[in-house]
Amino acid sequence: MGRHLRLLLVVLAFCVSCATQSPTFFDAPVLVVPKRGLSALSGTAFGQKLFGANEQNRENAILEQFRAGNIPDYLRQFSKVRFISQTRSGKEAEVTLWVMSDYLSVGSNQDFLRTPMTPLSAQIIADQYGLLLPTVKIVDAIYQAASVKLDPRPFKPGPQMVSVGELVRHNKVIQTSLNDLPPRGLVAGHKKDIVISNLLLRKTNRVAIYGWHLRSGTAIQPLTTVHGNWYADYSHGVRLMATTMVINDQLYKVSDVLKDPELSALISYEGPMQTIRYNLNQAVRKKWWPQS
Repeated sequence: MGRHLRLLLVVLAFCVSCATQSPTFFDAPVLVVPKRGLSALSGTAFGQKLFGANEQNRENAILEQFRAGNIPDYLRQFSKVRFISQTRSGKEAEVTLWVMSDYLSVGSNQDFLRTPMTPLSAQIIADQYGLLLPTVKIVDAIYQAASVKLDPRPFKPGPQMVSVGELVRHNKVIQTSLNDLPPRGLVAGHKKDIVISNLLLRKTNRVAIYGWHLRSGTAIQPLTTVHGNWYADYSHGVRLMATTMVINDQLYKVSDVLKDPELSALISYEGPMQTIRYNLNQAVRKKWWPQS
């Protein structure tokens, strides 16, 4: 056997070995959302529609838009978040999650409005789309993985924070800080997240908020449940995530991992999660799922 042929066989054997030992690759989950209609409102038009509406009517209007699939195309593709984490016993693992690239918005790629909402509305949309709300640790991981990091832009505190005018104004501030519209890649830093937390077991009928990261990675807003579940202001955002994840090349359900005594530490600072959703009463369910 010639020297060159032996070398070729060695290279081929090495390549086969690499192929058999290479990690399993999983396709990103598909976001199942109704197609946006040709007559769907733009973000600007939707913002104008919200002016003058009381809080309940505003939430209803937001839910109607998301139920109809009036979201920008760029939100219909998940972004991958990959990081190294540790289990409860200290074992390192590579974690892969899939999340929306930005916060829930109404409108088109060219004209969309990020829509703060109550946690009950957020949970309704998550249920409708078959998705989950994140934990605090997942929000941190999203910020670290983000290719577009925006600086927090807080407004003056006061009762006006919950007004439509402030949420529209804040959206415009965010848009001016972006180089591309729609944004390219995973975007973070510009909103506080509605999250799930075990604190909600003791602080029932509340909303858990966390985020608004600085470039150092520190969040301006620590985890808090100070507001009721009826509350939403301009700074809040809803980022949803897929229900499946990968740990060391193995596919898992996020809900199973969050409840597992050993694995939950990979994506939760609080250990096993005793609750992974906001409770919706029967009246809310009947209104938005008349078929059930």
